Amino acid sequence: VQNELQETQRTIFLYTAIGLLILLGISLYFYREKVKRNKIIASQKENLDTLNATKDKLFSIVSHDLRSSVNALKTSNISLINNLDSNNLSALRNLLQNNSAIVNGAYGLLDNLLNWALLQTNQGYFNISSLRLFFITEQVSFNYQPLLLEKELSFENTVSKKDIVFADQESLKIVLRNLLDNAIKFSKPNGSIKIYTRNTSETYCDLIIEDTGLGMSEGTRLDLLKDTALLNKKEHEDVIGTGLGLQLCKSMIKKNNGKFSIESELGKGTKM
Repeated sequence: VQNELQETQRTIFLYTAIGLLILLGISLYFYREKVKRNKIIASQKENLDTLNATKDKLFSIVSHDLRSSVNALKTSNISLINNLDSNNLSALRNLLQNNSAIVNGAYGLLDNLLNWALLQTNQGYFNISSLRLFFITEQVSFNYQPLLLEKELSFENTVSKKDIVFADQESLKIVLRNLLDNAIKFSKPNGSIKIYTRNTSETYCDLIIEDTGLGMSEGTRLDLLKDTALLNKKEHEDVIGTGLGLQLCKSMIKKNNGKFSIESELGKGTKM
């Protein structure tokens, strides 16, 4: 009887020890899962905070630029009416050209905002196909001929007609439109803009848009290469720009499996 009692006690002790070990293992597992979940939640919160900060900054800059454009248009229209009464044709022509530039800038800003929103919500149509690079650059640059003439800028497209790239056509056009618009915007009158290709590898074709404009400092160049670069302080206060267009370009280029870089020097032009 005593032996059986001892055997029973040993069995109870063994099962109790096994039960405690299992309970300890389960507790450790749930603790680790909780720590892992907390890390994921903390990381997600940090990302959300960053995205919210970027969104707030974006809307602040966009609303400020749109307000400035509308206010400038309002002021210009008052001058337009006054000069219309006095039949001052020279002043009317200048004011209409100014209004056209303001409207084009506001339209470009809204267009970039729409494309950026579609890209963020994955609602845009995207299809990578084989494209002749020369004809895409010719189509886009043709629409900028009036702006080039107005600013008396020389333009040259020497992209090889043999160059074929694999990209989404519409997003490539958005990239080219933004980079050409920037080149014109930051160019001085009587300057020049060139588009050309440089083949340094079998995998990639370098498409370069070069201008002889205002250029940028090394600090601004590095800031613009960051993933969330919206300009807090503009290097050239007289030029409208938020950095949204360039941010859109970088996102589009990345989606097309491309690479983006900038070469620039303040006062000596820019290559993108």
